[in-house]
Order: sequence, then C-alpha cells, then structure tokens
Amino acid sequence: MRRVPLSLSIKLPLVLSVVVSVVAATIGVAMLDRDRQRLREELNGRAVLLARTVAAIAPEPVLRGDPWALFKSLRQSVRGPESAREKALISAMVLDPQGRVLAHLEPAAFPIGLPVMRPDSPEWPRLQAELAARVPDVFEGDGFVEGVAPVQASGYTVGLARVRLSTGELDQQTAAAATTVLLLSVGMAVIGIILGAAWSIRTLRPLRLLSRSMYDLGRGIFRPLQVSRRDEIGQLAISFNEMAAEIEDKRRLQSEVAANEKVLALGRIAAGVAHEVNNPLAGMLNCLSTLRAEKNDPALVARYLPLIESGLRKIEALVKDLLIELRVEDAREIVDSGCLEDVRDLVNAEIDPRLIEFVWDNRLGADDLFNGPKMQQILLNLLRNAVQAMPDGGRLLCRLRRDGSTLVFEVEDTGHGIAKHDLSRIFDPFFTSRPAGTGLGLWIVLRLAQSLGGSVEVDSAPGRGTKFRVRIPQEQPRVPQPA
Repeated sequence: MRRVPLSLSIKLPLVLSVVVSVVAATIGVAMLDRDRQRLREELNGRAVLLARTVAAIAPEPVLRGDPWALFKSLRQSVRGPESAREKALISAMVLDPQGRVLAHLEPAAFPIGLPVMRPDSPEWPRLQAELAARVPDVFEGDGFVEGVAPVQASGYTVGLARVRLSTGELDQQTAAAATTVLLLSVGMAVIGIILGAAWSIRTLRPLRLLSRSMYDLGRGIFRPLQVSRRDEIGQLAISFNEMAAEIEDKRRLQSEVAANEKVLALGRIAAGVAHEVNNPLAGMLNCLSTLRAEKNDPALVARYLPLIESGLRKIEALVKDLLIELRVEDAREIVDSGCLEDVRDLVNAEIDPRLIEFVWDNRLGADDLFNGPKMQQILLNLLRNAVQAMPDGGRLLCRLRRDGSTLVFEVEDTGHGIAKHDLSRIFDPFFTSRPAGTGLGLWIVLRLAQSLGGSVEVDSAPGRGTKFRVRIPQEQPRVPQPA
C-alpha cells in the first residue's frame, strides 16, 4: 500500500505539539509523583503520631486492667474535638502482646479479650510483624496506612497501639493532580499546534515560492523572488536570485552563441558549396567558350565534352550528398539489424570479390533496435569510403555487436590509411583527399551519429588501414497506442 507523504506544514505543528506535550507531561508526572510522595509521607507521619499518642496514654489503664478508661483514652486521643478530628481515620485499637483486643473504637465488632483476627486471615503476617515492633513504625496496605507504636511500662511491652488511616483523600488529590496534568498537556499540545502552524506558515511560504520559482526556472521562466526578511531563508532567496540571474544570462549567451554558430556553419557550408560548384563551373564555362569559338572542330568537341560531363557529375554528386543528408536527418523508423542486409547486398554488388574480401559479421539480435534509415546511411558511407581506400584490393570487415545497452558498428579496411595530420579534419565538410570526392560523407556520418545520441571513433595510420567505430544507444520498442 502506497504511503501518502505528509506535508511539512503538517509535520512541523505536529512535531512541535508532540514535543511540547511530552515535556509538559514529563514535568507534570514528575511533580505529581513528588506531591504524592509528600502527601504519603504526611499521612504516614500522622498515623505514627496518632499511634504514639495512644501508646503514651495507654500504659496506666492497661496496667490497672480498666478497659473502660482505656476506651475513653483511645477515643479521646484519635478523635478529639471536632476541629482536630482526623477525617482519614478508619480504625484505632490497643492490643495485648498476643494480639487480643484491649480497646477498640468499635467494641461491638471487636469484643474485648478476643483476638483481633484469625490466624488464617490475609493480614495475620502483618499483625505478627506489628506485634514484634519495638519502635513506632508504619505499615502500608491496600487503601490504607497503619501506624503502630508499642505500649511500654517500666521497660516492658504491655501492648500495641494500632491506628489505621485511609488513603482515599490522597488518591483523590492524586487523581485531581493527574487531571490537571492531563489538561495542561492537552492545552500545551493545542498551543503547540497553533504556534507550530503559525510558524510553519510563516517559514514555509517563502520556501514554497522558492520551489515554484525553481520549477519555473527549469522550464526556462525566470521570476525573481521578493526578499522581505534577512534570516537564513532570506539569504537563500538572495542566493537563488543571483544564481537564476546568472543562469538566465548564460542561457541568453548560449542562445546567441548557438545562433552565431548556426550562421557560421551555414556560411561555411554555403562557401564550401559555392567553392565546390564554382571550380567545375569555371572549367565548363571555359570549355563552352572554346567550343563556341571553334564550332566545327571535332577534336575540341571530343576533348572538352568529357570535361564538361565530369564537372556536371561532380556537381550532381555534391547536390546528391546534401539532399541525402537533409532527407535522412529527420527520418525515424525503429527496426532491428535485418534492415542492414540491404546495405550488405548493395556493397557486394559494387565491389569486385576478386580484389576485396568482404566479411559481414552481424551479432545483433531481434531485440537490438535502432533508427534504420540513419544507420543505413552511416554504414553505407563508411563502407563506400573503405572500398575507395583499397583501389588495389584488400579485406573489408563490417562487425555489428552489442555492448551493454550500446550498439556498436565497426567498419575496418586494410587500405592506405589516414595521415596523422588529417585525422582531426576528416569530419569537416568538404575535406577530402580524393580528387573525385565531395568531402561530405564523413561529415554526414558524424551528424547522423550525433543525432542518434552516439559517437564516432577512428583508428588509422598510413599503411595499416582504418577502423571506424560508431556507438549509439539502443532504442526502446514503441508501445502501440490504443485505437
């Protein structure tokens, strides 16, 4: 299941509110625990104090064996006047060393002379521990605390004062404090959400504007940001404006350079075409002028007609190469290597197998796709150049293979090779070392390879032949559109 990412404008208030709430709750719980501990210690102190008070006045009635006087003393000690009455009191009693009742606030429920509890009672072990106490102490139970103090006379323990106080008031105060902490945490969370929302809105608004401006900048639209703050975000906006201005200036400069390069390239091509056409035209015009002056001289006609035909053929080849380049430039037909078999057949028909050994090594499969028309023109130009580089014969190898996601086309010959000082110029338009060449073949190869996102490499030296290697990325099959 895909998770929907939360916006930063939501995350910031939530995180801030959680942090504030956790801090408030931690402080509140710590204070609550401290207050509960303090109240518990106060309750324990009151229970022990009451037990000691009872133990202080009980020795004389116990020694006299006067239960009525002991009962009145017990009631007077723990209940006292209305203003000093202990509201948390549950029970109070005086026991003999064996745990029998000597006096109890509820004499009907706990008769004098009988054990205060049975040995099988759950509180029996605590009673034994209280009877064994030699100093005032406090014992805690479920919902109460019990203060005990030994009743002593002449250094002997003659009984035990036992006072039980309820922890109900303590629990109520703790619950009220917990409610206060909870309300405080919720209130702090709400305040955190409000403050976080206000802060995130103020903080994220310029960041959203920056994000939108960066998106527009990627699409070629420059909108400078207004800087209204001097903090880190304001500095970021200033840096973005400076960067965007530099990118815009660079883009404008690149457009001007590209336009100038197109004009220069067009001028070079026009000058090259004019030069290549003017040379044969000048010769043909001279031939025609001579023939016009000597109309009836068959020897001149036989001599100059082949020259005129040769000049026209050269102009025709030049125009043909230019038209081929223009026609193939926009061609796009995604095919496999089967379309290149036509190139092999065409080259086979143009060479003399007795002079040139033509090796065709196609290792591409049906899944290796490329732009067919452009690749045909590239291979045809390279193979024809290789044939023309071996006028006395040799070996011509064409290898087609795959290297990862790249398709590699290699054409290798054993011809005369290329001079080192010419290697940097062979892809220039109208550069040729052959008298009959137009100098456009390799220029067309390079342009077509670059239009396919590829490159052309050459390895050559005089006397050891030439090897051209064309690398292009593999094309993806087109997905048919639904009708």
